[in-house]
Amino acid sequence: MQPFVLISLVVFGLIVVGALIVFVIWMRRSSAEASLDDDLHPQGYWIGIGISIGAGFGVALGLVFDNLALGIAMGAGMGVAIGSALEQRNKDRIRPLTEQEKKMQKWGVALGLLMLLIFVGLFAFLLFIRGR
Repeated sequence: MQPFVLISLVVFGLIVVGALIVFVIWMRRSSAEASLDDDLHPQGYWIGIGISIGAGFGVALGLVFDNLALGIAMGAGMGVAIGSALEQRNKDRIRPLTEQEKKMQKWGVALGLLMLLIFVGLFAFLLFIRGR
């Protein structure tokens, strides 16, 4: 398979993933309930913040150690620890998830697993094609 075709497939996949992320964020904001206090955060909010910040630092660690995957994993692990500490620190300002948020969370997990299966299948297909 030509390199430009592979690059095109990867770029197309990233565009699709980006569009889905924008759609999910748009749906969350449009379905926000006005009755909820802005000072309260949903359950798991701080852990998500910690993971995203930790993964960002993990990229820098991975570049330093010349192993990007290991750096991201280490950063995400540190982010879980930091996010858990923040979750405990702000436990008086955490509210349970609404039904809409639970539904969006289930759809997010299903969509993530579907994307994982698509990319693993594409990777296996490309390995099979190159093996011939």
